Amino acid sequence: MEYRFDRAYYRLVYPLAFRPRFVVGSDTFQVVDLSEQGIRYVHPGPGRPNPGAAIEGVVRLATGEEIEVEGTVVRVEAPHVALVLSRGVPFGLMLDQQRYLQQRLIAWR
Repeated sequence: MEYRFDRAYYRLVYPLAFRPRFVVGSDTFQVVDLSEQGIRYVHPGPGRPNPGAAIEGVVRLATGEEIEVEGTVVRVEAPHVALVLSRGVPFGLMLDQQRYLQQRLIAWR
């Protein structure tokens, strides 16, 4: 039996040195990966949101762009929190981010 795992959107996994920031209120978190309709970030301490919680925030990219996003928590696996976004990241910006990383990381794919 073959296991097949397809994603609806391309996911960009950020190396530690290039991780965007996810700002929610007065808190700032590191983004682990990002897609047009999803985000996974590191939430190190107590007070992690529960699945089903609605979250709004701003993703600050290393390239200077800021994207307002909102979504619902779908998974919490300490220290990571994953959201499905109802207001997400434009496809063109995802392509720009991929190019940005490729230009800076020779071995990155």
